[in-house]
Order: sequence, then C-alpha cells, then structure tokens
Amino acid sequence: MTHVLPAEPSSLSALSPAVMIDRPGSLDRDDAIGIERVVDGWHLTVYIADVAAGVTPGSTADREAFERRRTEYRGGWALHTMLPRQVEARLTLAEERPCAAIAIRMHILPDGAVGRVVVERATVRGLVALGHSQAADAVGDRGHPLHEVVREAAAVSEVLLARRRQQGALALYDLLSGWATSEDGVVVRLASFERTIGYKIVQECMIAANTALASWAAERDLPLLFRNHSAARVAAPRQTLLNDLGLAFDGGSAARLEALRERTLMTLKAAEYAPFMGGHWGLNLPGYVHATSPLRRYADLVVQQVISSHLDGVDSPYDDDALLAIAEALNTGARQDREAERESRKSSAHSLARRGAAATSADYTGLGAQAFHALLKRGCKEDIAGAALVAETARRAVGGQLTSLELQLVLLVAGGPGWEPGRSACLDVIAAAPEMAVSILSAHAQVNGLPPVEFTVQTFGQASNTVFCAQASCPVGESPVEGARRSASTKKGARHQAALSLLARLGDLPDPSLDLAQPAPETVLLPAATDDPGSGEGPSPISVLNEFQQIRVISDLDYSTGAEGPAHQPTFTCTAQATHDGRAVCASATASTKAAAKTAAAASLLERVNTARADRAG
Repeated sequence: MTHVLPAEPSSLSALSPAVMIDRPGSLDRDDAIGIERVVDGWHLTVYIADVAAGVTPGSTADREAFERRRTEYRGGWALHTMLPRQVEARLTLAEERPCAAIAIRMHILPDGAVGRVVVERATVRGLVALGHSQAADAVGDRGHPLHEVVREAAAVSEVLLARRRQQGALALYDLLSGWATSEDGVVVRLASFERTIGYKIVQECMIAANTALASWAAERDLPLLFRNHSAARVAAPRQTLLNDLGLAFDGGSAARLEALRERTLMTLKAAEYAPFMGGHWGLNLPGYVHATSPLRRYADLVVQQVISSHLDGVDSPYDDDALLAIAEALNTGARQDREAERESRKSSAHSLARRGAAATSADYTGLGAQAFHALLKRGCKEDIAGAALVAETARRAVGGQLTSLELQLVLLVAGGPGWEPGRSACLDVIAAAPEMAVSILSAHAQVNGLPPVEFTVQTFGQASNTVFCAQASCPVGESPVEGARRSASTKKGARHQAALSLLARLGDLPDPSLDLAQPAPETVLLPAATDDPGSGEGPSPISVLNEFQQIRVISDLDYSTGAEGPAHQPTFTCTAQATHDGRAVCASATASTKAAAKTAAAASLLERVNTARADRAG
C-alpha cells in the first residue's frame, strides 16, 4: 500500500532532526538520515532529494545528465556535475528551507533485519549539515545538540553492518588505517576526510535503503534499473575471501591490504545495471539498486523517475526496451571509464619504471619485491638495460631472490648486449640448480599461451644400470624448438638437464647442460604391451609412439586437431592415426586444451597398437 503525505514535516523529522553527512561545503546533497529509537529497534528514514520532480524524462537537463552519466570528482570535490549547476542548486537538500524528498522509511529490528518498508513523498524541514568529522564529534560529545540523533545513527549502522557480515557480505572497515570494502567487496583506500564513523553511518544507511527499495520494487513487479554483481570464475570461494579479508584487516599491514586490493579488483567483476534483478555477489543479496544519489548518478535518477511515477499512479516513463538501452549505455560508459583510468595509471607507472630501468647509478638494493618486479618487467620488455638494474638483477639472481617469472623475463624476453651480464648470471644460477629450468619453462608457456613443454624420455641399459635420456621441446611458430638430448642415471635428472638445454636454446645462450651418465644405445628398452600409457609413470604416450615409428613398429603417424565451442571456452578434439602391420589404426579424444587432447588421443592409439601387438604375439 502506498502512503502519500501532505507537504508537512512528519513527526519523526520534527522530533529527530534529519542530518546530511557529507564533506563540508558540498553543493550536491542527495540524502539525509532521520533516526528514532523505539522499543523494538529503530525507525530509520533515508530522505532522497526529489530530483525527478524537477528533471522529467527527455528534458534538456535529463538529456545532459544521460550524456554525462555521473558527477566527476577530484579530491572529493565536484569537477564536472551531472546536472547543470542551477538545476542542482534548486533540487539539492539544504538547510533552512523545506525540501521535497522521497522518503524510504524502514523499521530496523535489534538484530539488524529490516521489517516494514514504506516509500513515499515527503517534505522535510529542519535539515542539518554535518561533515564526517563533525558527525564523529557529535557521537562522542554528550553536550552536542545532535548527540542523540548521531549516536543512534552510529548504533544502527553497527547493527546493520553486523547483520550484513552475518549474511556473507564482503563488508569491513578499518577507519584508523583508512581501508574499507566497497559495496562490490573490493578493498578501497578511503580519503582522509572519510576515515570517521560518519562515513560508516552513511554507507550502511544508504546500502540499507537501496536494498529495501529493491525488495519494495520486486514486490510490486516494478521494472527499474537493478545493480547486479558477480564474481569471476577464478575468484576464491566466499568464505575463503571473507577469511582473507578478516586476516588482512585485523593485521593492518598496508602491503597485505594492497595485495588483497589487487586480488579483489581482478577477481570481482564490476557491477552493472540491468532492467531485471540478477543478484549482487559482493553484498550477497538477491537484489540491489542505486537510488540514493539522483543528483550525482544517472541510474539513481532513472530509478527515482520510475518510483515517482508509481507513487503518482501513472505509467512508468520507461518501457523494458528503454530501460535496457539506458543500462547498456551506462555499462558501456563505465567500462570505457575504467579502461581509460587503467591506461592512464599504466602510462604513468610505465614512465616511472622506464626512468628507473634506464638509471646508471641508482641503488635498488632496498627496493621491495613488488616495486623491483615492475622495474624489471619494464626494463626487459622494452630492452632498457640500465647498469644499476642489470647489476641488481644479477645480485638478486645469485641470492635466490628472483621468481621463475622474473627469470623468464630476463632469459627469454630481455635482449641486447646491455642485458648479457644479467642473463649470464641468471643462467649460471639455474645451471647450478637445473630443476629451476622446468619451472621457468612452465611460466614461459603460461604467459604466452603455449602448450606445456613436452619431454621425450628413453631408457637404456639393464635394470641394475639404467640410464635415462631426455629431450625437451617447445612449440614456437610452425615447428618446435628442441634442446639437446641429455642423459642421467635418474629420469628426473635427465629431464632437468634437458629443460636447461631447451631454456638456453630459447634464450640464444651458451648451453650449460650436461650428460650426467653415458647411455648404451644398443640396449633400448621399449615399454611392454601391457604398460598403462595413461599413467603418470614412464614415457608419455606421444613419446612412445614416436619411438615406435622410429623402430618401425608403426608408420605414417599423424595427428589432426579441431576446435569447437565458444572462443573463451573451446573444446579440442584430436585424432591420432598410424599404420600397424599393414592396417590403419585410429583413435580420437576430446579435452579443454590442445595438448591434453593430443596426449589423450595418443594414449588411446597406443593402447590399440599394444593390444594388436599382444594379440599377434598370442
């Protein structure tokens, strides 16, 4: 049931002055908070400036707002306003005058649950503006005229936050250090003026209002712009992320929080608008809207225009197609903004890294691992071989301080004579610990989207004096690049030396790999017909088939691979075929990668060849 009040202040606003908490001097005050404690909780009212009353759909101001999409801020101040200044000044909430508003009245229960919700028009008087720090002062000062109001607002914000966290929302604040989570669950740095209880009061009350309004609209089957959010497939499970957030915020380590910030930015997708309720992952809610900032965000203005029409008993100004078009335009604009910001930051960071990489006399010994990685990455990718960077790279390599990815950058990305001392130092370190070569080659394949390095392993000699001979190959262009065949008394040792040889070949460096044992070629041992080609033990089925072809067990060995399905998630089918004993033998397999499909097809073909050999022997 919709309740429409006359243009008189409600008893709630008369008894408990509504407060507008924002930066001092703000000219675009969208919202105010009224609060009253009752026996079974609180009556919380969020007043939203009635911007829809002065900006009708299709008007000049509405079209300008749509084109700008939002107010742009710099340093907390409005740089470019969404609405024309004169329109904004007329519709903003303000002190010392009655203001038209949309009131979202909520009954907050002691456990933070939201009971009855009423959405109605209201005229609010007696508004009081407070800065974030002033709100904090009012909470702590019993003599402050707004102490009771702001203290209750702080109390209800704590109850709402506890309820949200209990329900699985990614919600935390560290006001002392200046860190918090956004409504999407991303770790963010707060501006200095926001690091008070005033910020938490505003955030929690606005989230409560937006959540209540989403449910209110859904109950009435009222299409508007919902704010939908999801996580990437690689995101950690919710409870894992909640645990990590808790540990990071409790520990207070800036480096840990910054790392978690980067992780949440990568794994939590940006929320988007849609004319349907798609749920919000960060808040762990079935539905959410943006409605509390109609002066600053166009989506909020559209939501308010729809709600106002409903309250007035008239049709919505937007049909489903119009809402979809608006949502797509806003989402596209937001994506372009994010991309422009990333490019701007990348350009700035790259410029700084370029200068650092080219330095000849800088001291990088005290540089942190993350900062040094950025410097090394820029120097390797752009072939900037400053003497200081090359020397520090060599020092860290010898000290075991470089990761596999960083060694890959130096050996397989960097080039030019300036990098030779650093590259030689890195290769010498790997030659002393050749197992590192396998990890570096794996990193190289991953960052370049290549199939994993393949190893061919042959076994020579008798069981009491076995020698393993291995060769590593990596696909580059049309044909694979192969390292030298290397032998050792263990399979692992042979593989490590083979990987080292391939690494040197890919980096166009002198090959430091060694033969650690001498094979006896006349005593090649082939796998028996009963071996399991699909197991992780022994040679790969591809290698065994190659050996079978070399000794003419089979001929005409060939592989063909096709792909189907969407580009982001293709499925590969490989067919392996050969001729054995004058008859064609064929097998196929399907997998999510080309390499896996080829290995599986080879295993199946090898099984059929071995079965035929066993049948013939029997």
